[in-house]
Amino acid sequence: MSVKNKIAILFVVFALAACGRASDGPRIETSRLDNGLDIIVIPDFRADVVTHMLWYRVGSADEPKGKSGIAHFFEHLMFRGTENIPSGEFSKTVARLGGQDNAFTSYDYTAYFQRIAKDKLGQMMQMEAERMQKLIIQPDIVAVERDVILEERSMRVDGRPSSLLAEQMRKRLHRGTAYEVPVIGWRKEIEQLNAEDARRFYRRYYAPDNAVLVVAGAVTLNEVTALAQRHYGPLKPSGTPRNKRVAAQDLVVAEYQRAEVMADARVRQNSWRRYYRLPQYQRADKRQFAAADVLAEILSGGLTGRLYQSLVVEKKLAVSAGAYSDSSRLDNGEFVIYATPTAETEFDVLARAIEAEIDNLKNHKVSAAELRRAKRQLVSDLVYARDSQQSMANIFGRAAMLGLSPDDVLGWVDEIENVSAQEVRQAAQNLLLAERSITGHLTGNVNARKDGS
Repeated sequence: MSVKNKIAILFVVFALAACGRASDGPRIETSRLDNGLDIIVIPDFRADVVTHMLWYRVGSADEPKGKSGIAHFFEHLMFRGTENIPSGEFSKTVARLGGQDNAFTSYDYTAYFQRIAKDKLGQMMQMEAERMQKLIIQPDIVAVERDVILEERSMRVDGRPSSLLAEQMRKRLHRGTAYEVPVIGWRKEIEQLNAEDARRFYRRYYAPDNAVLVVAGAVTLNEVTALAQRHYGPLKPSGTPRNKRVAAQDLVVAEYQRAEVMADARVRQNSWRRYYRLPQYQRADKRQFAAADVLAEILSGGLTGRLYQSLVVEKKLAVSAGAYSDSSRLDNGEFVIYATPTAETEFDVLARAIEAEIDNLKNHKVSAAELRRAKRQLVSDLVYARDSQQSMANIFGRAAMLGLSPDDVLGWVDEIENVSAQEVRQAAQNLLLAERSITGHLTGNVNARKDGS
């Protein structure tokens, strides 16, 4: 698995492991404005540069039924005009000031950020506050951006069989919950989004009491709070918290025993994957989730990982294999195992070999050397994270979106270091359950049966 994907999926575990113990990590300061805006400051005085991020507690999982894609769609609309900033001028202004900006949407949050010289921080807050509650939403603008989103879906999902498979697997794995819907949305529903939908979404979620301001760089909490009070302080709270999520239900036998098959002539190399649905993250069970990350590293672990050594080196059933654990969500996360079989290997043969490795982990403790290597790798993989101002802003902002405090984040490495071999075994026993999984087959054989047999 690429480092980029590890960052995206395991931001808390790996990146915070790179920060060291809480006493060794950055000194994080927090405050809150009277209108409910939470503030997190990460001081870093190595250069007169800051990263300004505004996080909203709204993602695709909060969308009204039948309006899938509107959270990501609205992220695009935010770069259009406000009462005082002409359409398209937001990013142009940031660029003229020598900075960079962007945004992203996930299941549980939407974030906007700028990296800019310290003396321009106030201007960034002024502009971001402007579009928090003074965005101009017109039908013609909505129509243009809707077409942009549809083209994006065509390129990123519809044009990629692997993405289509993942979409269908998650639809089954999280059936009945908000996570069954892809972040980008279903095409037919995107096509129907309109200006009134956007206005209603805007009024509901874009308010200071639904946001967290994160600033990393050459600033103090007092400086940031004073600027935030000036620019964000006058904005009105919505007083409307996000809706309660629907709990996931166990899959029926017919669901988890049937593979999801994506057969497409564009596929040049078969691939196999299995998604296990994890329980919702709970502080009381945080050691179990830490053990899940160690378990994933033992399975994946590059050239020394169990899957690679067994499937690629010894049995020669695959050309690559790996795993990762994604518990960084408000609702159910995922533990993913994947492999690329050789041209001669059938899916069922590969599956049995992978299941044998899982059973081995369930029935036997890992060795002390293997456990130590996995922990060390988790720490060293992203050791640069604490040296990247933007990475730190990302880490603490995303954690805040999941209800984690800075202390929770900084203390995560202690949880990793304290995981025992028995806890890794228990994680395999408790989390890698067939009845909470969906298996996927990606193949270029267009005659492959949909039921995976």
